[in-house]
Amino acid sequence: MARSRTIWPVWLRRLSQTVFVLLFLYLFLQTVYHPVNQAGRGVDLFFQFDPLVLLSSWLASHQIAAGLLFSLITVAVTLLAGRWFCGWICPFGALHNLFSCWRSRRAKDRIASSAYSPWQKSKYYILFGLLLACALGLNLTGWFDPFSFLFRGTALVAYPMFDDATKSAFGWIYQADPAIGRFHVTSATEPVYEVLRRHVLATAQPHFAGTVLIALLFFGMLFLNLHRTRFWCHFVCPLGALLGVVGKNPLVQIQRNEAACNNCGACVADCQGGASPETAGGFKPSECFYCFNCESACPHKAIKINVLVAGGKQ
Repeated sequence: MARSRTIWPVWLRRLSQTVFVLLFLYLFLQTVYHPVNQAGRGVDLFFQFDPLVLLSSWLASHQIAAGLLFSLITVAVTLLAGRWFCGWICPFGALHNLFSCWRSRRAKDRIASSAYSPWQKSKYYILFGLLLACALGLNLTGWFDPFSFLFRGTALVAYPMFDDATKSAFGWIYQADPAIGRFHVTSATEPVYEVLRRHVLATAQPHFAGTVLIALLFFGMLFLNLHRTRFWCHFVCPLGALLGVVGKNPLVQIQRNEAACNNCGACVADCQGGASPETAGGFKPSECFYCFNCESACPHKAIKINVLVAGGKQ
């Protein structure tokens, strides 16, 4: 299966994902209690652009926080351009994308793990169940919303592991005080530790009884990406389902040149959304993350992502 050179939109999308992951980590660190802690500086930014939070809050309480109105921007972009939010902005999606890259390199396996599955409809049933519960006054969205899930996994699992491991490593170096000739390693590590202590590490790191269960769910979802590409995004994510409904018929869609296509499957092997880019007339915009992998992977340039106008023409 030949592969052409990666096109610039793919690199731009990767840059965007990296920026938003780093932004999430920066905002997360503002909630950590350390000597210069200034909690509250925009830590809810991602939630404000989450239309699932807006809709579930309105259904459950018939009230909407002013900050949640920013999520209407996400809705408007999705109506016009599809689920770009999932492929370009969502930090949890970027994390799943990273783990999906560790799948088998065999073309047959990659096609099988990236192809569309009818089970992808399950996220729409989850969305319906959550919204029904909200309408009855029981808001369970926080259990499944991707930003809530990511924040909970980071706060209760990933960060405490990093915090404990870092303190243990620097503590061992300090106690052992290794030296290379007259140079003491601590003369280099202690300034680094001081910066981490003031700006990254927690002054006191609490641990909670339910951490083991949360860890199993968090890492379980991540490692399921080795079985199916972006497993959470395909089968579980209610925000993705909501955006899929909103962006079912966007202006930006895949166009496939039937004459140039030889059905090699390269586009399927790298598809993040299971959007069936290889099927004539079967492309599913509601599942597409607009990652541009299909266009980049096609050795015959048979796939293009274009803005469509009336009549389905560019």
